[in-house]
Amino acid sequence: MPALASLDDVEARLGRPLTSDETERVSGLLDEASASARAWMGCNTDPDPVPDDVALVVSRMVARIIDAPPSSAQVPAHMDQFSRSMGPYSSSGTFTEGSTSGSPWLTKDDKRILRRFGCRGKAASFQTW
Repeated sequence: MPALASLDDVEARLGRPLTSDETERVSGLLDEASASARAWMGCNTDPDPVPDDVALVVSRMVARIIDAPPSSAQVPAHMDQFSRSMGPYSSSGTFTEGSTSGSPWLTKDDKRILRRFGCRGKAASFQTW
């Protein structure tokens, strides 16, 4: 199945053009992010055309990985918070939910946006007579 977002969508999220190394990596990440979004939405087919909000979420999932700070940054990649002490040596941190898998992940906000396009969990009422 084709990706639900494009390289141009990822560049728009990042606010800059992709480097050649990033371009090679992004196509695979778009496939992974699209698969995650499809699985979460629970649909058997892709919407045609792909809604802008779905492309936004998928491209944002990829941009989070591409734009992650290097591990030498003050706060390690994908951590919400991080603290260090000097004596007797302590450090602690909290990772962003889903960010430790190494692949694109859906945040709560992403799921909220995709919920409108999902095919699962829809309740209906109908007359029984």
